[in-house]
Amino acid sequence: MPLVESAASAGAPQLAQLRAACQPALTTMRMPSTRNEEYRFTDISPVLSSGLALAPADAAVDAGMLGQLALPEAAGSSIVLVNGVFRPELSDLSALPAGCYVGGSAGAPAEAVQQLGAQSNARGGPFAVLNGSLAQDALIISLPADTAASQPLHLLHVSTAAADTSSSSNGNGGGHVLHVSAARLLISLAGNAKLDVVEEFVSANAAEGAHLAMPVAEVVLGRGAALKHGYVNREAQGAAHFKATLVSQAEGSSYELIEARIGGSLSRHDVGVSQVGPDTVTSMGHFLLAGAGQLQDLHTKLVLDHPRGQANQLHKCIASAATGKGVFDGNVKVNKLAQKTDAGQLSRNLLLVPKATVNVKPNLQIIADDVKCTHGCAVSDLSRRSCSTSGRAA
Repeated sequence: MPLVESAASAGAPQLAQLRAACQPALTTMRMPSTRNEEYRFTDISPVLSSGLALAPADAAVDAGMLGQLALPEAAGSSIVLVNGVFRPELSDLSALPAGCYVGGSAGAPAEAVQQLGAQSNARGGPFAVLNGSLAQDALIISLPADTAASQPLHLLHVSTAAADTSSSSNGNGGGHVLHVSAARLLISLAGNAKLDVVEEFVSANAAEGAHLAMPVAEVVLGRGAALKHGYVNREAQGAAHFKATLVSQAEGSSYELIEARIGGSLSRHDVGVSQVGPDTVTSMGHFLLAGAGQLQDLHTKLVLDHPRGQANQLHKCIASAATGKGVFDGNVKVNKLAQKTDAGQLSRNLLLVPKATVNVKPNLQIIADDVKCTHGCAVSDLSRRSCSTSGRAA
């Protein structure tokens, strides 16, 4: 595949092992269609039929736009990535705590680099495989034990659209070319470290937003570590966005995800969380707005394998146009050893106009017998007619 070959030639050598691990899957996998259950309600054929070109890592970005998007509370801890690549000259890391590493793979701690791909190769899905083959470098955030950042890190992901729509580097033909970016993020927190991170995705030009982003974030939380993870997608209407977030939580750790997506024409987020130790806490809150011509898809998988785990998920989706569509597939699995678990899942969906659509599939699987678990789903319109289901097991 020419696109992959060009990415490999420009990629950081520290990612060679990741690219090699993705190669077998890349040569055998088929991209999903609506015949696949995981993509039953999400048609990605418009993306697959487009020409694809690797987005330039050195693309110019308007400084005024960056200033407008800066978060005041993250002064001194702002990170800019352009087309998936960390740009230190546009970033400000002056307020980082002592011992914290934020940067590319070349200067990262060796143990952090070794964690790249450990989760995505096993359970990341097809776009995570493509990311591992296309990523030019990884942004690595590593905190040593007992370190706490006093303010959040703001990761601003800026994507540019292709100027030339007449040709592509992969030979797919057609006149529509998408700039492809593959941001790779690893957050590694050692024991009792604490950090807040906000990932924000935007387009460099809202009027020319035809691009494809395939970011992957891997999170490794040590014993007692705590991460608050914000994720905002405000990309332009013509953008396609496929993000994977994969989390491993050791004993006593805490992971909180707060997600808001209002941008892009086709946006999907695959979240996989594994509690690999007892007394872990997972909290996820999602808000999706599907306007005209937008599809907002969320697939989550949470696995609890140890005692006294806690998990809470709240999903909200508003479909505000007849051509707006929301998709939610949430799977929480409480395995046999996860006794004394407290887990809850709730999905609330609002249809503002006729023909607006949401497809919802909450799924709570309970194998343990000493648990407190609740789940529910509601789909309503403005006329107060509603259809709801709920269940409880204890």
